[in-house]
Amino acid sequence: MAEARTLTEESLAIARQIDAMELTAYTLFVLGLVDSSQGEYSRACTMFEESLAIHRKFQNKRGMAHTLSQLAQVLFVAQTDSSRVISLLEECLAFSSEVGFKEGIAAYYCVSGQVALSKGNLASARSLAEQSVASYREIGHRHGTAKSLSLLGKVIAIDGDLAAAQTFYEESLMISSELSEKWVVAVYLVELGEIVAARQQLTWAAQLWGASEALRDACGIPIPRIELADYERSVSAARVHLGEKAFAAAWAEGRSMTSEQALAAKGQKQSLQEVSNRVPTALNSLLTYPDGLTAREVEVLRLVAKALPMPR
Repeated sequence: MAEARTLTEESLAIARQIDAMELTAYTLFVLGLVDSSQGEYSRACTMFEESLAIHRKFQNKRGMAHTLSQLAQVLFVAQTDSSRVISLLEECLAFSSEVGFKEGIAAYYCVSGQVALSKGNLASARSLAEQSVASYREIGHRHGTAKSLSLLGKVIAIDGDLAAAQTFYEESLMISSELSEKWVVAVYLVELGEIVAARQQLTWAAQLWGASEALRDACGIPIPRIELADYERSVSAARVHLGEKAFAAAWAEGRSMTSEQALAAKGQKQSLQEVSNRVPTALNSLLTYPDGLTAREVEVLRLVAKALPMPR
């Protein structure tokens, strides 16, 4: 994240220097994403607002729609100026529909679903989440699919179907792992931990939270502000029911595991090799490769190597 910020700020400085307004707007948008992921919500809003102003100046409706959805998301997560969220989403939907921007429509469904859930409207939240999942799947937007699946999981969990909610979260984690989005995985591990804790799988929940904490420490990612109260309640309850010693041991085990290992552990205390042997193939992308390469990058390198002539 630190490197991403440095490079993007350098890009922004160059874009401003050469008066490349479209690139400036896009770079501000990326900086907003970095800021919001690190809990710098006020700074993120500033980035998105400036990006939006540039898009408005040049009547880039696709750019406006994209930025409006992210600004609405940050304001919702930060729980500040919530009165603007609905109007921003409605404007996002209008522009997205006008120019056929399907990603913007899917984002509208997803954030609107979060808003509906926060107001206790489960029927509306579920409908919006399902529409978001379908829309993101239609355009092959895997990050958005994972996000909307996690929302659907949360809605269904509150509605009482914890087993189905767990399935949705596990699919979200599988997708995010395949994309090597470790900062996203960290958040979904927290939320899955809350689901399995509610199912009385408290040791596993502590392992998941420990694995999430290790990822968040590595990436500099906080618990999203809107999730913090639920997380702290779940952790406190699990600690009381397990006992401090058992809870701390399970948490430490989780911190020593990769996300895949924590998912596969299911609360069992095993050697890391045993856990690794149980990790599904589809989740292998966050396993460690030399020089920080992802599984997909290693796969590409292997394909390239096969195409190269043998040295003489």
